[in-house]
Amino acid sequence: MSALAYYSFGSFAWLSLQAVPLAIWPTFIISLLTPDYQHANQIEQYFARSLGVSELTIGLLLVVLTGALPLTSLTDTPAEVVSPYQNAVVLISMFYHATSTFYDYARYNGTGQLGYLLGAIGSGAFAAFALWVMMFADSRGHISRRTGADKRTSGFPFKNAEADKRLKGKSL
Repeated sequence: MSALAYYSFGSFAWLSLQAVPLAIWPTFIISLLTPDYQHANQIEQYFARSLGVSELTIGLLLVVLTGALPLTSLTDTPAEVVSPYQNAVVLISMFYHATSTFYDYARYNGTGQLGYLLGAIGSGAFAAFALWVMMFADSRGHISRRTGADKRTSGFPFKNAEADKRLKGKSL
């Protein structure tokens, strides 16, 4: 499995871990978040269930649109088919996890509740993993058969001093 598939399924699991209790037991979750126990009204239950279903939908879209879950049989699809939406979906999910991290951390600083800190740590880990996938885990590299190096390297964000030494005396 590729790093993109690990990210997709891991993010789906994280979102499902948050979504299932919201969708099934909204009154229990709301009672955990209020300082004084109050029974949740109908609007709070609706919004909690809606958030749970939305998080499940985001997780499923992430898995399907990145190509981690093939929608056709494996015999019908060539081995190197890459979803055209994978970079966009990973970018959007990275922004979702990052904003969730900032929100949870701000709420943790305001309330001191451990649940917000755990949410910030989990979402922050997936935001960092998504950034890593965007930068380094592209499976469409062009590997040289002679040297084994990736032909698409540009030197950003790291400088290739060895290649610069070899090209210094040659004119293009």
